[in-house]
Amino acid sequence: MQLLLVILGLLFGLVLLVRGAGEMIKSAVHIAEKYKIPQSVVGAGYVGFGTSAPEWVASTTAALQGDLSLAIGNIVGSNIANSLLVLAIMFFTIGNQFNKKMDLNSVASNLMLVVTLLFISGYLITSGFSKAIGFSLLVFMAFAIRSLVKEEADLEEVSVNEVGVRNLGLRSILSISATIYGSKLLVDNSIELANMFNISSLVVGVVVVAFGTSLPEIVSTISASKMNKPEIVFGNIFGSNLFNIGLVGGTSIMITSGGVDLGIHYQLLTMFVASVLVVLISKSIIRKNIAIGIGLFMFYSLFILSFF
Repeated sequence: MQLLLVILGLLFGLVLLVRGAGEMIKSAVHIAEKYKIPQSVVGAGYVGFGTSAPEWVASTTAALQGDLSLAIGNIVGSNIANSLLVLAIMFFTIGNQFNKKMDLNSVASNLMLVVTLLFISGYLITSGFSKAIGFSLLVFMAFAIRSLVKEEADLEEVSVNEVGVRNLGLRSILSISATIYGSKLLVDNSIELANMFNISSLVVGVVVVAFGTSLPEIVSTISASKMNKPEIVFGNIFGSNLFNIGLVGGTSIMITSGGVDLGIHYQLLTMFVASVLVVLISKSIIRKNIAIGIGLFMFYSLFILSFF
């Protein structure tokens, strides 16, 4: 009976997640069109933060329970999934006719790389995650948010033509809410299912919870790719990874600092390589490419298999 309830919770969470993320992408596109904001900036800000909210909920909950390993595992695993799995899906699902080099704004990608280096170097220097690291991440995140907001303000030009969508603000809020709650249901029931089979906390964080909290990015990528909007996909990845480390990581470490159960040098190296890779790919010509998609998917699969 308990197993059945867990499965039902997973399914209900998935439905909310799919519907919420799909509506969130549509709202993001309308916001970009209405205020003439570049879609990459909208992806990094609105979509990036919205899809990072599940990581924030899961990691801070774990931190409040004193499980820093689960919180950090979720952050690292989610960023790797965003950079490899999500990008692979984009190459699988983008339209056959799409073929162009995008002119992406580099603010979000640069901020993502800097906060990733700050996170990794802090761990390597102290062999753990001290409150000083958590504070530094939050301070940097305040600077990053200011930079993103300034970028939007500089680029914003209010259009006199109204986009034909009613209650855009309400739809945006409801779509994010559905995405967050659906993800929480999915994560909570995934953890419960993992505990039934005695899976370790580190594996739960990096594999189960990270994959669950990355589902908004996956669903959002499918929606954006079908609409031939790779700018939103990359903006989402940059913004989500930035918020995951800066806001989610900083908050979790401030709540409970210290070391993690096992060394995570390999995981951090993988996260750094994946982050650099996604930035390099964003500067190339984007088109449907099954070979690149398979390569990224295999990279992610090898990372997951390394835990077993």
